[in-house]
Amino acid sequence: LIVFMQCGFAMLSAGAVRTKNTKNIILKNLLDACFGGLGFFCLGYGFAYGDEMKDGENNGNGFIGTKYFFLIDFPDSEYVSWFFQFAFAATAATIVSGAVAERCKFVAYLMYSFFLTAWVYPVVVHWVWSDS
Repeated sequence: LIVFMQCGFAMLSAGAVRTKNTKNIILKNLLDACFGGLGFFCLGYGFAYGDEMKDGENNGNGFIGTKYFFLIDFPDSEYVSWFFQFAFAATAATIVSGAVAERCKFVAYLMYSFFLTAWVYPVVVHWVWSDS
């Protein structure tokens, strides 16, 4: 359900820009999900949820998670959870696309999207949801 918010933001943004920029803003929304997925896959999930439990103790880091980068050693049963969390990260990145529509270079926006889903969003999520 959260993934479909991407479509809603694309339509909202397309209606808020001039006709000549409609394709650009829809492509930005599409690539938000792509680059957001890449960033969340590589680093984001590990920073957000990568704490390691050993012997009932949380040996994680209070600042960021330290496990599951590139989903290495990730349990097969948790891929649904990863997708659910990725959807929130990508949606958080997409919200800004409407604010910077027609005001931002394309490559700069893609770098922002990757950075937000790989670093900013995961660190905040770790602070809020982690037990460490």
